[in-house]
Amino acid sequence: MHPSPDSDSFDLLTAIRYDHALLLFPWNSAVNQGQPSPFLLLPYHFTRLEAAATLHGWRTPLSWSSFEHACHRAVDSYNGPGKGGSLKLRLVLNRTGAISITPVPTNSLTGDPMLAAHISPLTDCLSHSLGEPIILFLDVAATPPSSFTSTKTTHRSHYAEARTRLGLPDAGGSADVLLWNPKGMLMETSIRNFALFRRGLWVTPHESTGCLHGVTRRWLLEQSLVKNDDQALLHKDNLKNGELVLTFNAVEGCRIAVARIRKP
Repeated sequence: MHPSPDSDSFDLLTAIRYDHALLLFPWNSAVNQGQPSPFLLLPYHFTRLEAAATLHGWRTPLSWSSFEHACHRAVDSYNGPGKGGSLKLRLVLNRTGAISITPVPTNSLTGDPMLAAHISPLTDCLSHSLGEPIILFLDVAATPPSSFTSTKTTHRSHYAEARTRLGLPDAGGSADVLLWNPKGMLMETSIRNFALFRRGLWVTPHESTGCLHGVTRRWLLEQSLVKNDDQALLHKDNLKNGELVLTFNAVEGCRIAVARIRKP
């Protein structure tokens, strides 16, 4: 286990989708005081940053107006490839309250990014609109939970190490690694939260596992599309090879993955 960085050697991080298609979805408007927004669940990013700053003991000056303005300014000033299209905004907040945002072009949405959460693997066929499933390989070693697994920060060596153990150096590839803590409880993937279908419901790891308090995870819980694992159902020994997994983050929305116990 590597020592955690001191309070000056990391920043808080969030990744935000900007996509004109989001203007069409009432559920995205609902979290934005009823106003259509091209940013995916933007107010949830703000409150997550506030909560993370508090958890790490920062007295960080951060206002909603400055946060929202910074996001709009990053989009308006972007002049790179894909200008005018969909973007992933990598927002970094330091302990002084300074915000920096790096926009990166991303594929535009072709449908509702939360569609996969409405699918039951017991009764539904997978729509081609969901794309090819991600492959999730079970990690071969535990990841100790900490404030750096429950919050999103620039201290991400534990995720890189998990991918390296499975020979998956690219965090944006078609495969990912499923992390578990020293008690054997499943936590998250290296860049996504997830849920398994148990007892007729999508069940996501409980916060007590040390999992990331993700933006899309919060929304899915509030909508009762996933349920918190309050019965310790999601142990690594109960993972079935080949079972479908619901993954989610605040750039992709929801996707379907397939679990693999061992990597070939």
